[in-house]
Amino acid sequence: MSIDGGRRWAVVAAAGAGTLVALVAAVLVVNRPPAAPGEPPPPSARAAADPRTLVVDDGDLVEASGQVLVPPGKPARLCAPAPVPAIGRPGNEPPTCALGVDVTGVDPAKLTGAGVVAGVTTGQARLRGTWRDGQLHVTEQGPPKPPAPVGFDDTVPCGAPKGGWKPGGGADSNAMHQYIYEQHPDRFRPLRIAYPDGPPTGATTGPQPTEVTVVEVVAGDAAGEEQRLRKLFDGNLCVVAAPGRPSLARQEQLREQVSAGLDPLMSDPASGIWSVGGDDVFTVELMMLTPRLYEQLNAIGFDLLRVEPWLRPTVG
Repeated sequence: MSIDGGRRWAVVAAAGAGTLVALVAAVLVVNRPPAAPGEPPPPSARAAADPRTLVVDDGDLVEASGQVLVPPGKPARLCAPAPVPAIGRPGNEPPTCALGVDVTGVDPAKLTGAGVVAGVTTGQARLRGTWRDGQLHVTEQGPPKPPAPVGFDDTVPCGAPKGGWKPGGGADSNAMHQYIYEQHPDRFRPLRIAYPDGPPTGATTGPQPTEVTVVEVVAGDAAGEEQRLRKLFDGNLCVVAAPGRPSLARQEQLREQVSAGLDPLMSDPASGIWSVGGDDVFTVELMMLTPRLYEQLNAIGFDLLRVEPWLRPTVG
């Protein structure tokens, strides 16, 4: 879990409209400058799936999971899982989704959790079929796939001190935060919280799990930094050397570089991008990766982008 990092920018579908509303301006690589002396080169997203294999061409076999809307007398629609502003809709107005695809061949009777809202049959499904002429022609229908779990690094890379970790974790008086983020962002990575006894279960009452603040030092002497930090923070602290990883300052530089290419795309409803977030590599959540959008993102640099399209070619 990142304390001050893992930033996320989003555009979301406006309720009842075919446009997108920017919730937060993307501050996200074109003409990528070289790293400053002593800085590592930019990280790479190449360990993720090859973006070329995620491109959807006309005639491809594709699949996606989501909410299905089957209005009377109109094409059925499979909705993308983009966030929607918390704007109430009148109870008698039929549900719609701006980010989604029209589908043919869906069986309303086989939808998971099927119901009727203002005359529109709704439910959940995983739909597989052929993408042709801007529609998904369904050949296989089943229950929706659960969303992939969001992974956080909750590991503690330090052994417990003599006497064990303190209960709770200790409160940052902001002195350590200021030292790292404001005075020396070139030396550190974002602070993160780790849980040696397991993460919180969701309960907010009673004893809370032990927290350890993990500090990664990318430049300089980690042992010397630990001595300084322990004068600023009396809670559970784990300080480790992380040479070669992007510092806070480098991460901010990468965000600015990527923003030059992503800002225009996120402002364009046709791109279908609804979320961008990350520190070293930026995850782009979008409706589908079209050939045109592939070329646009490739110009920014797939070494810094991890694309996660909702509608994608089937595997197997």
